[in-house]
Amino acid sequence: MCADLPDPAALGLVASGNDGCALVASAFTGRRLAAIPASVPADVHRAVGRAREAQQPWHTVPLSRRIGVFRELRARFREERALLYPALVHGCGLGPMDTLTELHAADRYFPACEAAARAHLRRYRLPRPHLSGRIGARFSPGHAVVTSCTDDARPLMSLLEGALPALLCGSAVITRLSARTAVAALRMAQHARAAGLPDGLWQFVLPQSRSATWVLHALLAEHTDARAPQCCPATPRPEDETLARPGLLVVRHDASVPAAVRAAVPSCFGRAGRPCAATSLIAVHQTTWSPFERAFTRAALHFAAHPASRTALPVVNAERGAAWAQAARAAGARPLLGHPQRFAPRPDALWHPMVLTASRWDGAPVPAVPRAPLALLVRYTAWSEVLDLARHANRHLGLFTRTRFSQLRPQFAGLPAEHLTLNAAPRSGLPPRQAVQALQPG
Repeated sequence: MCADLPDPAALGLVASGNDGCALVASAFTGRRLAAIPASVPADVHRAVGRAREAQQPWHTVPLSRRIGVFRELRARFREERALLYPALVHGCGLGPMDTLTELHAADRYFPACEAAARAHLRRYRLPRPHLSGRIGARFSPGHAVVTSCTDDARPLMSLLEGALPALLCGSAVITRLSARTAVAALRMAQHARAAGLPDGLWQFVLPQSRSATWVLHALLAEHTDARAPQCCPATPRPEDETLARPGLLVVRHDASVPAAVRAAVPSCFGRAGRPCAATSLIAVHQTTWSPFERAFTRAALHFAAHPASRTALPVVNAERGAAWAQAARAAGARPLLGHPQRFAPRPDALWHPMVLTASRWDGAPVPAVPRAPLALLVRYTAWSEVLDLARHANRHLGLFTRTRFSQLRPQFAGLPAEHLTLNAAPRSGLPPRQAVQALQPG
């Protein structure tokens, strides 16, 4: 998986080599795969300086030439997908089904970015009366250097979402990696350099430990110009690294229970419940509670037993998932499926879904839910209870109902829910169009 990987420094990894290495081990077997030089705080200053030098000529390059570089990158990516497959499986801990999904989504992301950049540029080329008919011909300067991070649950897509729109807009990017995403990221960097991306334009820093992640994050935030637009970037703080607000899925009284179950199970337990769009919190109306509870339990067992859904669960996620489940049971939640002790923190062990139920919602704040295969089913009777739940959830919310979307959407105004989906589970990711717009002021 790593034998033919060139020197990481030649691929943009900024590491002085004086502070040890980050060890990369197989997420399934625990076998050591590689030792990659780790970054220290002084490396951040060097990376930012190199990025500013590389960005000055890059932002004057026409968009057509930038697109040409990324078309070549996509071609190389499609030719060398076989090299990325083991990096995603063993390095990132994804199962076969999730790995193929990740590769397919990355392949589609390249043309989507190109279309978003061209559409945004056409908008600025149109005559604008308030500018006395002058025509804007290129992107505004925007940010010189932006920083991004990777998500262990979406290693390839989070890498591209944090870099491609910014690079197309003329910015330089410094991406903070993790031990799980490092090999896959360096593979993509290898293809980018071969495709003609200038040296120093896309760089990487790799912390040696979870505590060092916060230090590098703070330095990058201080010395770069902005953070690249990304979907729910994970917090770098060591004490709550695996905690996040849960996604919310609502099953109303007029919902199709089979459709809701088909969407809810992979949303809760896919990739071991680690994506930011995982709907760990499910609000079910009392009229559909019994059929949903029975069908959801059966589907969860079938999903977890399927070999294609196997995903490695990190030890820290397993430990915090077990602690959260025990605390929820102590607070009155009823275990419906699984037991905290079955969150086996062994890399070669299959994870088991944990489903808890609560008969009512008492208005207490929802604690941060660990990124693990957990689901909390909450029975509700009044719509106000759902809106109160949405106050404590993240930006991802799925609604299963026959009611018109236009009637429900205004009720979530002012709440964290920005990404609403109707009769489908929400998906992680930020559309390229939104990312390009966020990177271009005005």
